Amino acid sequence: MIAIPVDKASMDATSSKLFGNVQAFALYNNDEKAFRFIPNGGQGDGVKTAKLLADLSVTSVVYSFMGNGPYGVLEAEGIGVYYLGKEPLALSTIVEGLATENYVKVVSENAQTYLDPGTASGECGCGCSHD
Repeated sequence: MIAIPVDKASMDATSSKLFGNVQAFALYNNDEKAFRFIPNGGQGDGVKTAKLLADLSVTSVVYSFMGNGPYGVLEAEGIGVYYLGKEPLALSTIVEGLATENYVKVVSENAQTYLDPGTASGECGCGCSHD
C-alpha cells in the first residue's frame, strides 16, 4: 500500500508538500487498484504520522518535505520512502511514477540530500525528540 500526503480527501487531490502537518493521506492498494482516504491522526507531528502509517501496513510513502525523525521511523519499519520533488502531483501520476521507478528512493546513503523538513530554520518544528 502506498501512502500519499494530500490536503483534501478526494480523487482530484494532488500530493501535499506537507508530511507531518498534512490533513489526510490517500492510500493506494495496488492489488485492488483503488484509493481510500484517511485522516492524519498524527497531524502536527511527523514521527506520530510515520508511526500511524506503519500501523496501517503501508509499504511505500512519497513526500516533498520530510525531516529526519519521520524518515527514521519509516526506515526502521522497512517502509520504502520516495522523494517526489517540490511540486504537487496528481495521484495517478504518482502511482504510475512509482511503478516505473521515476522517483528517488531515499536510503541512508542519500537521505541527507533528499530530506528537508520544509521549515525556515531547516529544523523539525514538531518538538519531539525523534528517539
